[in-house]
Amino acid sequence: MHDIVVPVADLVLGARCAGCGRAALLLCRACGLAMCPDPRTVWPDPAPPGLRRPTAVVPVAAGVNADVLRRVLVAWKEEGATRLTGVLDLHLASAVVPHLGAGRPLVLVPVPTSRRSRRRRGADVVGDLAQAAASRLGRIGADVSVAPALTYARSTRDQAGLDAAERQVNLTGAFRMSRDGLPEGRDVVVVDDILTTGATLTEAVRVLTDARRRPLGASFVAATPRVPGRRRR
Repeated sequence: MHDIVVPVADLVLGARCAGCGRAALLLCRACGLAMCPDPRTVWPDPAPPGLRRPTAVVPVAAGVNADVLRRVLVAWKEEGATRLTGVLDLHLASAVVPHLGAGRPLVLVPVPTSRRSRRRRGADVVGDLAQAAASRLGRIGADVSVAPALTYARSTRDQAGLDAAERQVNLTGAFRMSRDGLPEGRDVVVVDDILTTGATLTEAVRVLTDARRRPLGASFVAATPRVPGRRRR
């Protein structure tokens, strides 16, 4: 009964589509179709050397951080619409699928959430998204687990408004391995919601490489498009 009453109450109280603002429980049909996952390899430009050598950590994103998908990500991550995890987990799962070709089981390592962000959002939204994506992949027979193997080693500035060079300085040395570590016998894939300059991914890869668990790839819900002649932020 709760599953019926809550959505009906949402509509009565004025629930809006996170993509366009029209009346809907989470997304209207048009916005749902507009953000259909389309996973592709998406190297940052320029690609940080730490992602290329000694072996390539291939980044895959399910969409572009623009238009409907961008608005949905903002609603999910910054406006408390956590029920959208049940929509965006499909995107993250689809971006993990290309990494399953290696034939070994995978472990997803979410980019850590700072205490500041966790308090503001009331949850570790990226960690929750990784768990939901792994569960979705498990339902189709994929052997995928999640390990929160990374944590913060020091405080950092908010990334919003920082350009590529500032992001790199902000994040270098910011992560460390957590006490939980990683299970053996699984290939590692780093996961996050959005790929922009690659600074966050590079720091995650550095720590995992130093721990002798270099990832084979990374997966994202979306990648921020590059605008010619404009510094990446």
